[in-house]
Amino acid sequence: MSHFCGACGSRSEPEATFCVDCGARLRSAPESADPRDDIAPEDRTVLRHAVELIARREVPTAITVLERLCAEQPKWGLARAYLGIAYLRATRVADSRAELEEAVRLSPGSFICHMKYGEFLARLGFYDQAVRELDLAFRVPAPDGDTRQAAMALRQFSKDKSKGLFYREISPPRFHLRHFLPRRFVHAGTNTTPIGEG
Repeated sequence: MSHFCGACGSRSEPEATFCVDCGARLRSAPESADPRDDIAPEDRTVLRHAVELIARREVPTAITVLERLCAEQPKWGLARAYLGIAYLRATRVADSRAELEEAVRLSPGSFICHMKYGEFLARLGFYDQAVRELDLAFRVPAPDGDTRQAAMALRQFSKDKSKGLFYREISPPRFHLRHFLPRRFVHAGTNTTPIGEG
């Protein structure tokens, strides 16, 4: 069992009662990034390598590695989440959504899976849905403080963007005076005469 702070996401010693970073009371929880214990160390190494490939923008290679890994470990949500992000970087949006939805279904207790699905939604402009997905991520401990901070920044960005969309939708439309005048009138100087009645 790993111990995390539910307030700030920092990892702590198993015997600690309070977080040394923020002082909050700690609770014991499985590692949220990867709740499965049956994944071989070699597969974890392959996943780390694929994540590095995505970071280096070697997306086609990362997709090849992740597709093979997901074929060998079809129920590993974390691998599917990163495959979804790799597909997104390759503009394969439908494939990306399918993998990320499956990742969240397979690993509902994974901070990373919810975070990556939130990233997908934010990149497509579904900011309100991204906020909701990131809120689901924050219900479980983050694997580390940096990941939590990144998710918090993404949530704030999505929240600000969703507010902007809301304000644009409810702002009153701008009309010119000519929109309110009947079309059958001809305006010539100060003389406004109905057509066919002059």
